[in-house]
Amino acid sequence: MNSRVSSRELPNEILGKTISGVIARPGRPGEPPVVMMLHFEDGSAVEFVSPRSDRLLRRAVQRSQKAPSVQPQLSLLEHAMSA
Repeated sequence: MNSRVSSRELPNEILGKTISGVIARPGRPGEPPVVMMLHFEDGSAVEFVSPRSDRLLRRAVQRSQKAPSVQPQLSLLEHAMSA
């Protein structure tokens, strides 16, 4: 499950699958752990992202797409080796 799935589609995507792993972070004092990802036996996974985290990630991606491109470091290394 690499594509983005809406909360309405999620039950249909995971119904009948066997969970092989759960990634969670500790909850606040007195609260249960917060599940961040489910991994299934078929190799697929579902990651839970909060709306706030999703907005921050989108902004970061948009900013990186607008930034001027940078030459890869490999070309510097090749130049140094040929000198």
